Amino acid sequence: MSGLLTPEQSARLIELVGEAIEREDEAAVERSFNDFRRGMAALRADFDARRLQEAPGGDAHD
Repeated sequence: MSGLLTPEQSARLIELVGEAIEREDEAAVERSFNDFRRGMAALRADFDARRLQEAPGGDAHD
């Protein structure tokens, strides 16, 4: 065996690699979105509009 792929094998390998990359991309987007949602939830939990109003010169409507 020469170690070279047939055109059919090469095409199938390219297809499988493309599918694996697509799945990994989707998983990365999902992880990023989940990280964003957790971060936003933490910001909302920590946010206190009264602190903005109590700050010198602070106004929640600035």
